[in-house]
Amino acid sequence: MSPSPLTPPSPGQPRVSRRTVLIGGALALGASSLGAAGLWWPRSGPTFATLAEKPLHAHTVAFLTDTARVAVSDPSEVIPGTRVAMNAHNPAELVAREAQWLASLAPWTRDSAHADLIRDAYLDMFVLSEGLEAPVAGWTPLWRYVWPRDTAHIAVAFAAAGDVNRAQRALDFLARVPRTARGWFEARYTLDARGAPDDRAPQFDGLGWTAWALGWITEHGFTQPLADGSDPTLTVGETADVRPWARSRGEFVRRYEPLIHRLTATLLHGVHITNGQVPVSSDYWEIRENTVTLGTVAPTLAGLQHLAVLHAELGDKARARECARAAETVAQYVVSAFGSRGYPRRADGYTVDCAIPFLCPPYTRACPDPTGVGEALVRAGEVLRQPAGGLTPGEDWHRDGVSWTPETAVFALVEAHLPTLDARTRAVDRLTWLGRHRTSTGTLTEKVLSDGSPSAVAPLAWTAATVALTTHALSVVSPVVDVPL
Repeated sequence: MSPSPLTPPSPGQPRVSRRTVLIGGALALGASSLGAAGLWWPRSGPTFATLAEKPLHAHTVAFLTDTARVAVSDPSEVIPGTRVAMNAHNPAELVAREAQWLASLAPWTRDSAHADLIRDAYLDMFVLSEGLEAPVAGWTPLWRYVWPRDTAHIAVAFAAAGDVNRAQRALDFLARVPRTARGWFEARYTLDARGAPDDRAPQFDGLGWTAWALGWITEHGFTQPLADGSDPTLTVGETADVRPWARSRGEFVRRYEPLIHRLTATLLHGVHITNGQVPVSSDYWEIRENTVTLGTVAPTLAGLQHLAVLHAELGDKARARECARAAETVAQYVVSAFGSRGYPRRADGYTVDCAIPFLCPPYTRACPDPTGVGEALVRAGEVLRQPAGGLTPGEDWHRDGVSWTPETAVFALVEAHLPTLDARTRAVDRLTWLGRHRTSTGTLTEKVLSDGSPSAVAPLAWTAATVALTTHALSVVSPVVDVPL
């Protein structure tokens, strides 16, 4: 969460890290609506953060040339409806480039009731990826790096819109970056793919996130016509993969077969050496941990479930069975260690954690405990709701009234995949909230303050990708009859 090196928290407070925590929606168990959820503050009342304390870093990012871009503090400096600066060197060409790319995307990106929000989400991702070796988390300098977690979401969002070439560009970056001696990903990488920009702890969850992206794209990325003219321009560095883009499911799996094998080996080893659990690791909170967190074990479960399918696709039935058995072992551990406590952040804790939705589709292929996880999601939606209507990262997070947009978007994403019309309605409500709290240029920010003011980084790629995936689910996945689970 915080892009800068971490400092010790005050007593009773977690250390703030760079990222937001993801959120979850209710597993069709009748979660309360956005306007009716409870708050967790003490009666004395919280001290809400202000724009003076948490300013908006920029209204958006805009292109000056084909490759140069700039953070924009004055909305009037951007051509409306674009990510092109008014004083750009060749504004007409840059606007046409964006329009051509948007027109090449799948029809659902234009036909949805949320078409305006979808357009802005994809423009945010475009401006944070075009001409770069991989999409960056944001354009604010300390966010101008590549996080495996964010990149996995962005790759899936590009593929969902039919631009599998851009998705492969992002995955190629993850395939070639150096990993630790244990095979783990670093928390984030510099754009030259040489390594980490700082000494924050590596993260085991990056393996699961990457496997999830590979599995999701294999299963869903080639079920619609692919985008025309979507070959991403590369202008930074000379290390990009020069192999032809995969244009079918089979080609895609074969292209990433070496990466699939490496991810599998490291994940299986991690489960083996912990006797069916997962290693203690920093996760999306990006603080050093002393015990297993849900933010590590849930992506591991998701990754193993998807790897089982990927190995079956490659014809390796033995490896597929091995991944499936490991996934089942991890699922049993999740239910016994976390489920008995209501699915908290830590295996030895009780406070609500926003990694709960990582246990649900579209992340996992099968939730390990639909009833228990559903109840935990309901509670999370109630306990973590903030004054402006979004969600905070965790029950132990800073009580400053700040809503985090990635958390809110992931709640919507999970709800959009749940098998009730009521859940999909909640997903629409959250999307509407996110749309109303963009900057005046249409960009999605990282935070929203208690008074509804957009705050912090803008755009934030993780939020944009998750918003896009939520609208994809609502547009493409057919709703079903509302039945109880």
